[in-house]
This record gives sequence, C-alpha cells and structure tokens, in this order.
Amino acid sequence: MKRSKRSTWIRALGIMELIIFVSSPIQYAQTANAAETENTVFINEIESDDANGGNDWVEIMNAGETDVNISGWFVSDDKELERLEDGSAWRIAEGTVLEAGAVLVLEDGLNFDFGLGKNDKVVLYDADSQVLDFYEWTGHAAGTYSRVPDDTGEFTDQVATKGQLNITGGEGGEPEPESGKAVINEINSAPDDWVEFINAGTGAIDISGYEIRDNSDDHRWKFPDGTSLDPGELLLVSADTVGRIYQDQTDTYEEGAFQEAIGIGSGDSIRLYDSEGTLQDEYTWTEHASYEGDQSAASYGRYPDGTGSFTLMPETPGQSNSWYEPTVVINEVESNGDATDWAEVYNVGSTPVDLSGWYLLDNDPVGHAADVTPVAEGTVLNPGEYFVFDQMEHFTFGLGKADQVSIYNKDRIMIAEFAWEDHANGVFARIPDGTGEFVDFAVATKGEANIIKNPVVLNEIQSKDPQGGPDWIELANNTEAELDISGIVIKDDDDTHEYVIPEGTKIPANGFIVFTENDFGFGLGKNDRVRLFENDLLIADTTWVDQTNPTWGLYPDVNGKEYRNTKEATPGGANVFDGIPEVIAWPGREEVAVFDAEPTFLEDSSGLDCYNGQLYAVDNGTGTFWILDMAGDGTLTFAKGFENGKRVRFKKDADNASAAGPDAEGISVDAEGYVYIASERDNSAKGVNYNVILKVNPKEEGPDLVALQEWDLTASLPQVAANTGIESVEWVSNKEVTDKLYDQNTNAGFDAENYPGAVADGVFFVALEDNGHVYAYVLNEDGSSVQIADIDSKLGGAMALDYDTYEKVLWVAADNGFGNRAAIVTFTGEADPAVIHVMPAGGVDVTGNNEGFAIAEARYTRDGQRPVYRFQDGVKSGALTIGSIACDYKDTTVPVTYPILEGADQTVVQNSDGTAVIRVNADISKFVSVAVDGNTVDGSNYKVTEGSTIVTFTPEYLSALSVGPHAVVINFIDGTAATSLTLSKASEDHKPGGGDHNGTVPDDNNTGTTPAPDDNTGTTPEGDKNSGTDSNTNNDSTTDSTTDSNNGSTEKAAAPDTGDHAPIAWLFVLAAGAGCIAVIFKRKCCSGRKV
Repeated sequence: MKRSKRSTWIRALGIMELIIFVSSPIQYAQTANAAETENTVFINEIESDDANGGNDWVEIMNAGETDVNISGWFVSDDKELERLEDGSAWRIAEGTVLEAGAVLVLEDGLNFDFGLGKNDKVVLYDADSQVLDFYEWTGHAAGTYSRVPDDTGEFTDQVATKGQLNITGGEGGEPEPESGKAVINEINSAPDDWVEFINAGTGAIDISGYEIRDNSDDHRWKFPDGTSLDPGELLLVSADTVGRIYQDQTDTYEEGAFQEAIGIGSGDSIRLYDSEGTLQDEYTWTEHASYEGDQSAASYGRYPDGTGSFTLMPETPGQSNSWYEPTVVINEVESNGDATDWAEVYNVGSTPVDLSGWYLLDNDPVGHAADVTPVAEGTVLNPGEYFVFDQMEHFTFGLGKADQVSIYNKDRIMIAEFAWEDHANGVFARIPDGTGEFVDFAVATKGEANIIKNPVVLNEIQSKDPQGGPDWIELANNTEAELDISGIVIKDDDDTHEYVIPEGTKIPANGFIVFTENDFGFGLGKNDRVRLFENDLLIADTTWVDQTNPTWGLYPDVNGKEYRNTKEATPGGANVFDGIPEVIAWPGREEVAVFDAEPTFLEDSSGLDCYNGQLYAVDNGTGTFWILDMAGDGTLTFAKGFENGKRVRFKKDADNASAAGPDAEGISVDAEGYVYIASERDNSAKGVNYNVILKVNPKEEGPDLVALQEWDLTASLPQVAANTGIESVEWVSNKEVTDKLYDQNTNAGFDAENYPGAVADGVFFVALEDNGHVYAYVLNEDGSSVQIADIDSKLGGAMALDYDTYEKVLWVAADNGFGNRAAIVTFTGEADPAVIHVMPAGGVDVTGNNEGFAIAEARYTRDGQRPVYRFQDGVKSGALTIGSIACDYKDTTVPVTYPILEGADQTVVQNSDGTAVIRVNADISKFVSVAVDGNTVDGSNYKVTEGSTIVTFTPEYLSALSVGPHAVVINFIDGTAATSLTLSKASEDHKPGGGDHNGTVPDDNNTGTTPAPDDNTGTTPEGDKNSGTDSNTNNDSTTDSTTDSNNGSTEKAAAPDTGDHAPIAWLFVLAAGAGCIAVIFKRKCCSGRKV
C-alpha cells in the first residue's frame, strides 16, 4: 500500500469524524437493498497498486433505478469481518445515499485503514455485515480491476477511471462494437526468437505504440508508428525487427531491435499491451517448446488461429497454425446399465493434457449444445490417467440405443469420437486400455483400467553382467501398500521358458524385488524380451536390442512409460539415468521473511553473495551494489558507506560518468575482499550479448568504482540472445576444487599449478541463463581466460550461484521460469558431477523473478538453521527475503569472554526514568542477544549501537525489574560479556519529578554515570571503525554522539567518551552548593524586613 503525504492530515480528519460517529450509538436505517430487496450496488473498480504512489481505493456503483441508503456499509479485504473487529474497516457515515447510476470511491486512509495486496480480495458489506459483493485477484493489475461494462460486466485489467464510468457506452449504454483485436498467435523461444501476432477482429486495427514485454516489466519493445493489421492478417516480429526499446534508467524509448529489449527464455512470458498501457494478451510457459526432443520442430501457438487456446504445435512463422493433436482417446462408454450414462477418456501419450473447457456431445450436437457443462478450469489429464464425463455433472441428456459420443476441446475442435448401433450388454471398453478395439465388456470399470490387474512394475533387467554374475529381473511396487505378486508368471521371448512366482511373495510399499537366473531357470540374451502374465493376461512387456547396457530400465522411474539403457545397474533400488537428477524437498524451514517492506533498493535487483559476515547485493539496471552487515542472528544493516551503494563502471567509461554501464547480473567476493561483477550486456548497447566479469575494490571511495580489470568471456560461451547471457559469478577458492572439479583441458581433477597466470587463487563459475549450464573459468592477470568445465545443472535456466564452503557444494538457482527450483552440484573429480534438484521453500513466491541466492556462512547457524537470502528483480519493495536451511554446524571454538568497558556492576534507581548503559569490547557485527537472570530480553527493551558494542536498557524495562541485583549476559557469535545490574529502591530525591533523574547512584568507583577508567579506557578492538581515544576532554558540544540529559543513552554510532569527568562533576557540585548558601544567606538577611 502506498500513501501520499497529504493523506496523513486527510486521514486524521477521517479519524476525527469516526470518533464523532462512534461517540454516540447509531441505529442504521433499513437500507433499500435489505434482504427482501434485490441488491443493486456492486463493486465496480479496484486500485491495489497505484503506479504513481497514490492510495488504494475501491469504487462502488448503484446500477439500479432508485437511490440506495448505504449508511453503515463498509468494505474489507481478505481478512473480512476481522477488519471490522480491529477497527480498520470504517462504516460509511449515517445518512449517506448513493444515487441511481452514481459511483462512490472509498479510499484507504479516508474510508478504511488497510492496504490492498498483490493477492487479495475486496468484500462489500451492508450495515448488518451481510456480504453484498466481492472480488478476488491474484497479482496486481497493470491498471485497475474494472467491470466492463460497468456494474454488470466481468472484471478486466484496464486503465484507471477513478470516480468515472469504466467505459463510454454507445446507444442504450452498450459498448461500442469491437472492430480490430490484436492478439498473440504464436511464440518461438528456441532455437530462434520470434513472436507472431494476428488481428482476430472484424476490422482493421492500428497497433502503433503497442508494446511487447516478457516476464519483466523492464524489458519492453514498441511497434513503430504506422503499424496496422487488417482482419486475419499475421505479423511476425523477429529478433532483428526494429521498433522502439525501453530504457529503464531514463524512462524513455529509443530505436532498437527486438532482441535488444527481449531475449525469450526457456521459462518466460510474452505479454501484449496497447498504446495506453492496458494488457491485451499474454502467454506463459516453463520450458522451450519441443516435439520428441526437437526444439526446432515446435512452438507455442493458438489453434485455430487467433481464437484457439495455446498449445504445442509445429513452427509456422507468418503462416496459419497447425497443431499436434492431443493423445486422448475414448476408453469406455456406459449408455444403459448404470445409475448414470458416462464416457471415460484416457491419455495414451507421454505428456499431460489440459482438459479445461472440454465437453461431450452425442448424435444431436445442435439440440444438446446448451445441455453441457465444460470441464473445470485447471483440470489436467496426466499420461496413463483416466477422466470420466458423467451424466448430470457434464451433460444432462441421455446416451441412446443407437448413439455416439464426441469429445471436444474448449476451442470446439473434436478430439475423439465413438458410435454404436445398440446398447452394450455391459459397457463398451477398449481391451487393452487406450489402444485396443472396443468390445462389449461385462464389468464396468469407471475411471479405472478396464481389466483390473496386479500393479506390479517390470522395472529393470540385466542380460549380461559385466562382472560375470547371473542375469536378473527386477520388479517394483509403486504403491503405498505391500503388494502380493504370488502367481505372476515371468517369460522371455520363448513361451516354453516360464517361471511362476511362489505363493506368499510380496514386495514392500514403494519397494523392489530381484529374481536371478538361478530363480527363474533360463538365461536372457541379445534381442530378448521379458513378459509378465496374470491369469494368462499380458500385464507387462519389454524388448531390447543387443545386450542390456548396462541394464535395461523403466524411464525415468517406476511410473515411467518407456524403457532405456540405464546409467548404472541398481538391482533392488531406483533406476538411474543420465540427465535425471533426484528431486528433494527444501531442506530447511518453509517460512520466508521480507527484509525491505518499504522501497530500499532499486528496481532491478539481481545477484547476492555472502562473505566474511556481510551480504553483497547488486542491481543490474545501474550496476550499483550494496554491502550489508550481518548480525549474529542473520539480520541485516547497511555497512558504513554503502547506505546508497556504489556504482560499477567499465574501464572504457572511466571518464564518462553518464555512461549506462554494465548490466550487472551477478556479484562475488574473493578471499582478499575484491568484488567481481558478472555482466551480460553493456546497458548502452542492450541488443548485443557481452558476457564480461569486472573486478573492483569496494574500499575505494565512491560513489562510482571503475573496474580494475575485465575479462570478456563472450567468445567462449554459446551464442545466445543479448539478454540471456551470464546471470551470476561465483569465486571459489582453489583449495575447494583441487582434484574435485574435473578439468576438461587435462581430463583430470583441477590443479592450479597448470595455470600460473591466474588471479585470486580461485576458480570463477558463471551461470548462463539460456541453457542453465554453469561454466568454470580461470581468469588470468593479462585479461585472458581459460574455460575449464561445462556443467549442466539440468534446470533449463540458471540465474544465481552460491558455493557452500561448509557443505562443499555449488548451488545453482533458477527463477520463476522454472518454479524457483535449485540444483546442488557436488564435485567428484569425474566429468559429470553429482546433481540433485531442490524444490523451493513453501514461503517462496514461485512466481517471483528471484535472480539472487546466497547462503550465510555456517557460523550463523542458530537452532540448526542458517539464513538463506533471495533477491527478486522487478519489484520496488519485498526484493530481499530471508529464509533458512538446515545445518549441523557446531561451534568448537572456545567461547570468548569479552570485557566490559563501561557500566560494569552499576546500580540504577528504580522508577527514576533513567537508563542503564553497558559498553562491551566486542565488534557489534557479532552481537546476538541480551539475557537478564537467564531470560532473553526482547529487543524492544534495549538499543544496540556501535562503539564497540553499547547496550542501553530502556527506562520502562528497568522499572519492571525488581529491586536488587540482576545478572546480565550479552551474547555474541563467539562469546559473552557478563556483569551485574542492581536496582535500588527510590528515595524521595530519586522519585520521578524531583531530585536526580540520572537513574544511576554514584559511589566511590562510579562517579556520575561513567565507570572509573582503566588501562583500556578510550580504546576499541582492532577493526572497530570508532576505535581510538577522544583527545577532546570537553567535546559534548562538538561530537556527533549526543547524550540525553535524562537517561544518558547514546543516539548515534560514535564511540562514547570514556575519559574521567569526575573533577568537572565536582566543580558543578561545588557551584551548586555555593548557590544554595547564597540563597540561604539572602533569606536570613531579609527575614526582618517589612515588604
């Protein structure tokens, strides 16, 4: 939610009005749309994310012919009536009437006190808290969510019309007849990029200024002036098509090719906006279109052209679309003998099919067109699954004696058909399922296999063991219960070779069983076969050519549909294939917290890296990076000098501060603290892929840092679209990869001795967005580089890298194009490292374009978890999120006992409004928590500042402590500091409102509020930015650190003065005493006078 400054006083007035209203009881009048009257007031328009920073608002409209009294009505969000209970939903004032045809805007800060979110809801209630209307959405609208036409139409995303009608009607208030309509017709993302558009309307349309975007709002390309489409005309935009591209740094457009603005990824979106910025059409996918493994044979397109749904199809750039017909067949039909008539369909293919909007008709398609209910949106039929079109649920007519069933998709294209001349005695069923002919089968198997068979799986076969062992056959149970396979018959290609599995043989749930040649009594050979039979029915069968190599297994696992040669023999275990990583759940907690609830970074957030107790973050639009200090619990504060970041510049731009600079996608830090930036483009030439690594020294004065060295990797990497190059860089120490990382140049484990000219004593890994591969490099002092490894993460696309020095693995992270999955790569010294895939934590927004990923060092582990940071591109707030991952790290170092520099064993007067200040000789970045008497103190009860570490307890907290001594322990990552704090009972002089408000009782060892100095007074630990002794013994008026006269708390981060001020204090005491004597003397002298 965003609020303007002026809304503050407006809201205050609103609150005053609310106070007036609630100060006396109100009896709300019976409204015109009470229960016995039809409601005519509805939600008409919703603003949840004003691009100009304005308030959220809800517009309601009275569509009736009479005025409506809306006294006491109110709106809420997805919290519904909870908002009324907590006071953030405000009732409309008594006497408010909404005239017929009028609209009323209810605004945050004026009419309610809550914000509308990205995924939220608006509910309209009457005075009796009854729901009148609601609308729920996922994702902010580009404009607003508006009913078109007003009050009665469906909600659509269009330009805001706050307080006005959403459309201008023609005669009778109806919308103007639609003429031209530009829509996306076909998209290709590999091997080349192009988008095809079509005019699906009835008249010509001018699309000058229409805009194409991918899944990022920063990537935009506009059609040039004078571009138009006739009805049915196709228009192809290819990579080199010239239009106008968006420059996000200047918020302007300039001439440029499509590829300069957009590189279409394997997991991406294409969106079309009109010249007013209203979304017209969009399509999203998760991988490159591919048919039978060939990307050049497929694209995503509408079938039929212009009006159909998007589906997989052959590439037809600039031509009418065709399609790959869904592999769905009618499998069983009941027309007479069941409680309802029904038809079952079955997916015989290897890819899921979306059944959304599909429907069934009989031999009277015209007469029964209105008697069908399409399949619910989001219904997917996976390979090998069944779906039933059931009477009364999907159609209301009956299936007759001589009839037919036809299945249509949502675009009214017939997918399958079956006709019969008479009812079946049982049901019409395919035997076997999916591929067999229809027969009159006695038993109905609605939604199941037509013949119920044992679900045992023929999983893996060995026909020639390289070690000379016996041949073997592995069976599997892919169910959650123990499976009895007694009586199953195993045969090879010879019917005389038969083995009956003994009675009582069972496979545990999700388990395996292996039979060897010694069990079944015959050998397996070249070009052989294994078959399973149950009651003479063939239930499983596979054939192979030559010998199995190394074994012949079901691919990709026990739920697969095809067999392939495996990667290795795994008798009694899951099959292993090249290119199929194991997928595991997120190995940590599901919760994710937001660091920047308010705009903190820029809008092009990208790479992250953790180094030496700090988090490094970079923005790709400006090349700006930040450094944040990580506290012991993983929380973050900006490092000194990096509150606004520092900008990285190419060497060539050293004298040109106005240059656009690198498209800085990734960031990494070496052992010496140098920063390396991965850039895929020069932002001054966005249409050219330029994969380069830049080195800068973050300790140099900013705001700009010119690269010290640069390495151009472009020629050594695959040639890709300009915006799909390297997205990340990660430096890894040589000691981490020696003999473990396979060097493709030596065909052996990596050895740094082979690269004497290398910099940084490490290997640099970069992630390529286009294919998800990770490439390892040695960077040389002379600016050259050597690629030493090409690692396929098998994610399809890669956005971030992070090497975990504790677990000794490389993390590769993808963005929303691939569901924000990650890969863990373990170097084994072999050419193909071990790869497993990891699902994101439950709290991660999988639709978010997370381009940065970093795991905190193991020393930050708390309660078995350590922080994980993600950085999302394209958002103003909520860019940096913090999750966690499980870690078994145990700190074996001897805890440090930190000395107390000031405030040890102090005494504070209870209820004196004073504070207690304790200064510890420890780096504040290591601070974790404070405990008093063994109980952790809530952070709201104290303040922590630098110099070295200063803990200041609040007066409120001290007042709550009992009189007497209390043990105080200040916890750091690597140790503690301990002291005592004594609360004394207040004397008359120390009660609030009189006497000493300092809160500290002076004694011989603690004059005033400052302990007596010792040999360490005035010094701080090495590395403390506030270290040193304050030579100005009277610096209260000049130092940046100011002290409140009532509590002595340090307000800024400068080190406190630790000098002895006792003599000065005594001078003040003497002066005060002299003043008192003078007053007494004066009174005595004057006591005898008459006035």
